[in-house]
Amino acid sequence: MSKTFHSKVFLAIIRRICIFPLLVVSCVTVKEPEGGPPDETPLKMVRTFPENGSLHFKDKKIRITFNKNIKVEGIHANLLIMPKLDTSKNSKQPYSYSVSGKTLKIKLNVPLKEDTTYSMYFNNAVKDTHEGTKPTDAVLTFSTGSFIDPITAKGEIKELLTNRPVGDVGIYLYSSERDPKEWQEKGVPDYCTTANKDGYFTIDHIRLGTYYVRATTGKNSKYEIDYEKDQYGFFKNPIDLNDSRTDILIPLVATDVRDFKLLRSAPQRGFFEIVFNKPIVKYQLIPLQTIGTKGKPQIYSIVSDKSSRTICIYNTFGLLEGEQFEVKLIAEDLYHTVIEQHLHINFKEGKQDIKPVKLSHTLLPRPVASILPNFTETITFNKPIREINQNLIYFEQTKDKKIPLGMEELEWNSDKTKLTIKKVFTQEEVAACLSEEQGKKEHSITKKTITLHIESEAFLAFDQDPNKKISITYPFRNEEETGTISGKIETTVEYFIIELLDSKDEIVDTIRDAKDYCFTMIPPGTYSVRVRVLNEGEEEWFPGNIRKHIEPNPVIFYEKEVGVVEKWDVTGIDLKF
Repeated sequence: MSKTFHSKVFLAIIRRICIFPLLVVSCVTVKEPEGGPPDETPLKMVRTFPENGSLHFKDKKIRITFNKNIKVEGIHANLLIMPKLDTSKNSKQPYSYSVSGKTLKIKLNVPLKEDTTYSMYFNNAVKDTHEGTKPTDAVLTFSTGSFIDPITAKGEIKELLTNRPVGDVGIYLYSSERDPKEWQEKGVPDYCTTANKDGYFTIDHIRLGTYYVRATTGKNSKYEIDYEKDQYGFFKNPIDLNDSRTDILIPLVATDVRDFKLLRSAPQRGFFEIVFNKPIVKYQLIPLQTIGTKGKPQIYSIVSDKSSRTICIYNTFGLLEGEQFEVKLIAEDLYHTVIEQHLHINFKEGKQDIKPVKLSHTLLPRPVASILPNFTETITFNKPIREINQNLIYFEQTKDKKIPLGMEELEWNSDKTKLTIKKVFTQEEVAACLSEEQGKKEHSITKKTITLHIESEAFLAFDQDPNKKISITYPFRNEEETGTISGKIETTVEYFIIELLDSKDEIVDTIRDAKDYCFTMIPPGTYSVRVRVLNEGEEEWFPGNIRKHIEPNPVIFYEKEVGVVEKWDVTGIDLKF
């Protein structure tokens, strides 16, 4: 075999070896993505007709050009024009529009008002076609008169009962020249804005005048307030905006002012259900018929734990399917609106045929674990209670010493599902309680404790289901580890409640109608002092009624939080209103 042949074979092998890596490299080469990196340039207006700040504008066509190609998004809902444009007589939208590349063209179908400043907010109405970003300061302001309206309204939104700021709230201004019935029904404001995350808001270029104010946490595009779900605020009288204001404080409440209605009543498996459109504060069911020779029966019912709008009546009458029993219903809502109605109750499948549930209980949460001699405890049961054995309910001081409870110290709600125990311990009773050493030896504190015992079968539910034993041990609050808060109330108001709130806005203690007050034996912590003004003859604070133009009763907070430490008296926490 010749040298020439061997050379050719060698060269062929070398070529294959050299080409193979090239093929491998070619296979793993990553292709650059098409389109390039994201365009992070913000979308903004670059040219408008009319120019921003123009005067004497009379045209019907408006053009806004951005720095990128755009598309609109629900423009008639999201383009905010203040003050609002008039409604078109032929039921058309007040304006039509078209988009061409970077330019939005608007044609007005209604005339602009004379001598009026208009502001158009495009932030939520347009976005760029590539990245979908929206502009942040896309506002066009112009006037049909000889000047730009100078009035600015600035303010803050706070929860009335906590004094805490609330962000992302819609604020609406309605000219007092408009018929209130018209704007309350249609809702479209003359001016509006949204408070920032800290609760602050600003509305610029307002026409001189007086305006009704509404605010809501709702996101309704029709500017309506959902009284069932929203927090909202209002002033009963219009505010004066003939000069700019920077001090508008709008307090929010959450109270359902809808008309109180009975929605339906119908038999279910084992119970009869009565459903209202809003929560029930209290109710009564009065039997109007007798059953057999036993006379009028006891009715056992409960407000459902799933909904405070629903009453469940249990079939303890032995009614069969198709049989009826007449009762009188009296129900009341938060505003003391009363519904009285006769109902014929009946049941499906005769007696109770639902999965049995054992009698259980829950305790009302305590803001402070330790107790004072003036003791209150609230126990809620999941069934109405039929029988009570008072002798099985008592306090235990030590192993050999017990304090019985009288019937006057046991308070039940109307359907016997909630028990409130009220007991005032004497100094002698506290002194006789069991002592415990708590803390390190060098800083130990002697605490007195007492135990509430509710023995098994102290309560029998309507279905003869007994309770299990309940034992709760409470430490008495020790003066050595507490402080006091005191101050003066300067007011002409006669009726009010002074409330001490903890850092979670839970009520720790209350004092009524005292011009000189003092909260004693307060555990160390940070507190707020709140005063709620009451109407004469009423025990509870009134939250107002926006539908009747009645503002909530005043709520006043001490301007700073109050810190309490052991063995310290905090004085001078004065309030004036």
